[in-house]
Amino acid sequence: MKKLILVTFLFLSILSCSDRKEEVQIHLSFWQFWTDPEVSPTIAKLVSEFEEENPGVKINLTDLTWSDGHEKIVVAFSSKTAPDVLELGSDWVSEFSSEGVLMDITEQAEKIKENHLMWGPVTYKGKIYGFPWILDTRVLFYNKHLMKEVGLDPENFPQTWDELLDFCKKINTLKPKAYGFGANSFERHRLYKKFLPFFWSNGGKILNKDWTESQINSSEGVQALEYYKKLTKQGLMDTQRNLDERFKKNQIGFLISGGWLLHNIEKNHPELNFGVCLMPKPKKDKGIPASFAGGEYLVISKDSKHKKEAIKFIKFFIKKENCLKLCKTIGSASPSAKDAHLDPYYQNDKNLSVFQNQLRYSISPPAHPKWVYIEEIIEKAVENVMYDKKTPEQALGEAKIRIDRLLK
Repeated sequence: MKKLILVTFLFLSILSCSDRKEEVQIHLSFWQFWTDPEVSPTIAKLVSEFEEENPGVKINLTDLTWSDGHEKIVVAFSSKTAPDVLELGSDWVSEFSSEGVLMDITEQAEKIKENHLMWGPVTYKGKIYGFPWILDTRVLFYNKHLMKEVGLDPENFPQTWDELLDFCKKINTLKPKAYGFGANSFERHRLYKKFLPFFWSNGGKILNKDWTESQINSSEGVQALEYYKKLTKQGLMDTQRNLDERFKKNQIGFLISGGWLLHNIEKNHPELNFGVCLMPKPKKDKGIPASFAGGEYLVISKDSKHKKEAIKFIKFFIKKENCLKLCKTIGSASPSAKDAHLDPYYQNDKNLSVFQNQLRYSISPPAHPKWVYIEEIIEKAVENVMYDKKTPEQALGEAKIRIDRLLK
C-alpha cells in the first residue's frame, strides 16, 4: 500500500510539474516570407531545432507573400498586433525603423557587428534596428545553346551594354521559337531591381547626399533607361516566374535572375546548357558591373513582451552554420556572416562563385524611410517607357517631381 501511495504521489507530482511547465511556456510569433515548397521545410526544421534547444519557447510561424506582405505588416503595426520577430526585405526596414515601431538592438548588435555584413539598411540615425540574415544579388543568365545556334561563341559572354544588346538582337531573330532578352513586366518590388543595375553601373544616383532631392532624371539615368528600353524591344516581357520557365525551355537567350533559378536548373534541368556572368558595364573602360544587393533582415517589434527570447531566436537563425542550411536550399543566397563565402559550397561551384563575386559590385537602395514609395515611382516610370507611354526624359522627369514631393 505504501509503495502504491508513493508511486501515485510521484505520478501526480510529474503531472503537476508538466502543467506548470506548460503554463510558463513562451509563445514567440515569427512572420516570414520563405514559402517555396523546397525552402519552407528548412525553415520549419530550424524552428524545431531552436525549440528543442529552448524547451520553454514555442515558435508560432506565419507565412507572408511578397504580393501583399507589406500591407499586412503595416496593418499589424498600426493595430498593435505585430509579431515578436519579423522578416523584412532590405528596402523595407527604414520605413518601420523611422516610425518607432522596431526595437533598438544597437547594444546587442555591437557585440556581433564585426562578424556580419550589410548593416546599412537597418541603421537609422545612428541606431540599429535589425540583424542581417540572408544576402543575395542578381546576375545575368545566358543560354549557350541559343548563342551557338545564331553563330555566337557560347563561351564569350557579354561584358558591355553594346555586346549584350547585339547578342540579344541576334537571338531575337529566332522568335517566336526563342527571344533575345527576358524583361520583367510590371511586378511590384521586382521591376526596379532590373533597371537600377544599369542606372548604377552608369554612375546614376537616386538621391543627393543629404536626401533632399532626387537625381533620378540625371543624364546617366536617362541613358540607362534608354538602353533598358532597347533591351526590352529585343525580347519578351512577362512575369519573373514565366521568364524563368521559358529560360529553362531554351526560349530566352539572356535573363537577369537570382539564385532561385540557378538552384532550380541544377536540380530539375541538369541538361540545360547555360552560364551565368557579372552584369555588363556601359563600356569596357567605363562603369562597374553593378547589380542589386538584396538582403533579408530579422527585426523585433518594439511592443514585444518577449524581447530576450526574440534576440536569442534571431541569433540562432543568423548563426553561420544554421543560415548555411537555409542558403543551400535557396540556391545562391549567402549568410550574412563575413566568412561564409569561404565555405566549400561556394568555393567549389563556378556558378555560385559568380554570385559571390557579383555581391562585391552590388548596391543597396538608399535606406530612406520613404523608399517603398520611391521604388513605386521608379517602377511606374520604367513601365511607362517599356510600354511606349512616355520617353525616358518625360518618365524620369515626372518621377523626380514625385520623389521630391515625398522627400519634403
